[in-house]
This record gives sequence, structure tokens and C-alpha cells, in this order.
Amino acid sequence: MNQSIKYYFALARSKEYQYQNILRDLKYFLKSLGVSDAIITLEDQHNFSAEDILKLDTFFSSYLAGIPLDYILNESEFMGYKFYVDSRVLIPRPETELIVEWILGLPLNKNSTIFEVGTGSGCIAISICLKNKDLKILATDLSDAALEVAQINRELHNANNVNFVQSNWLACSMDSSLDLVISNPPYIKPNDPHLRELNHEPSIALTSKNGSQSFLQIASQAISSLKLGGKIIFEHGYSQAEEVSNILKDFGFENIVTCKDFQGLDRYTYANK
Repeated sequence: MNQSIKYYFALARSKEYQYQNILRDLKYFLKSLGVSDAIITLEDQHNFSAEDILKLDTFFSSYLAGIPLDYILNESEFMGYKFYVDSRVLIPRPETELIVEWILGLPLNKNSTIFEVGTGSGCIAISICLKNKDLKILATDLSDAALEVAQINRELHNANNVNFVQSNWLACSMDSSLDLVISNPPYIKPNDPHLRELNHEPSIALTSKNGSQSFLQIASQAISSLKLGGKIIFEHGYSQAEEVSNILKDFGFENIVTCKDFQGLDRYTYANK
């Protein structure tokens, strides 16, 4: 049966009390099917194919099950680029773009050795190398499944200056070889109640023992892997700036600075060896 566009808007409105963004997200999904802005705005007649009807039915069943829109679309925007995402990786967050912008402001060149720890979808490393094609980045992840997604995005963007390797943090790096270490690691405590809102995203990319274990492990390896004067940057939770700064200080890092995100919350900290 060929349902009308009004049917889908009525269905969305019937669920709006429970899912406040469903109308907005339905419009976005309709655009992904090639429906024009005018038809969406006017809720005008549109002939859906059988395939599109199946996709719309899947959209509603997935959305009402709490699956994030980015996973339904298999697409997430980051730094103005579209990345493939699914439940094997975290959905990129807007605040993480601040790390990319900070890195792009550094005096890096084609000879710089850059290492990303816990790359996930690869959005950070790929975005940096798309914005500055002189740079090369080696990016690692413990999860083979996440690296499969990162490789999809590498091919999607023809980002040949990014290489992905399976590794436990910086285990595959050499001593005193790196100019920059980048990481947005797992930093949520396993018992944090906010995890209920993130239950469709991979826990391996979200949680760390005591919320700080990943920072400890990465900092302990980075201090020997970085060249003298090399830099490290962490994204962290809004309440973790002091803890992350102390970890970096304890391992011998200097010139430790914390910066805020779009909401004025402490979000990333960088330091020099």
C-alpha cells in the first residue's frame, strides 16, 4: 500500500509527546529519500516507492526503539564532512570538532609524526588530513569492528594520508618518535547513570575503570613515545579537567592547559613533554 506523506507526519505527531524531536528527524529522513523541501514543508502528495515505504517503516520502528538517527541513516556530520557510522562506533559529537580546530592551528608539516589513540569512526584523523593534506596520521583502535568502519570512511573520503592499525593504545609506537598524540578515549565510569541514554553505542568506547584508567594508560605510554617538546591532547568529561591535568603532571608533562567547549564546560586538555 502506498502511504501518503500526511500519514507519516500524522504518525510522527502521535508520538511527539514521547519523542520530542521526531518531526524534525522525520523531515531529515525524508530529505535523505530525495523528497523535496517544498513537499516536506507543505506535507504535499508524494509517491513513495515500495523500497522507500520499507525504509520509512524501518525508520519508525528503529526510532521508537531508541536507536539514534545517525545509526538509522548510517551517516553523521563532522567538520563539514559526512561519515559512515553504525553501532560499532560512537556517533561523533560537535564538541570534538574543537580538538580538530586546535590541531589545525599547530605548526605541523609533512614531516610531523601524528598518532591518534582510539580512533573509532576515524572522523578526527580523517578530518585533520582532509583539512591539511600535507599531514599524515597513524590512528589506532583496540576494536577490529571499529577499524572496519574507519576504513570505510578512509575510502569514502579517499584519505590516503591516514593509516589505521589495531593496537592497545600506543603499544605499536616507538620511543621518542611522535610530535603529537591525540585521544578522545573512554572516560565514563561504568556505573554512570548517563549510560542509560547511550545504550545503543558501544560500551568499549564509552567506559573506563574509575573513569580515568584510559587517561592513565595513554599518558604513561605517551610520555616515552613523544619527542621532547611533543604535545598530547585529551578530550574528557566536563568534571575531569583537574584529574586529567594531575595525571599529566604526575607523568612529567608540562604547560598543561584546559579549554572549554561550546557550552563553557571544561572539555579538552593539552600539554607538552
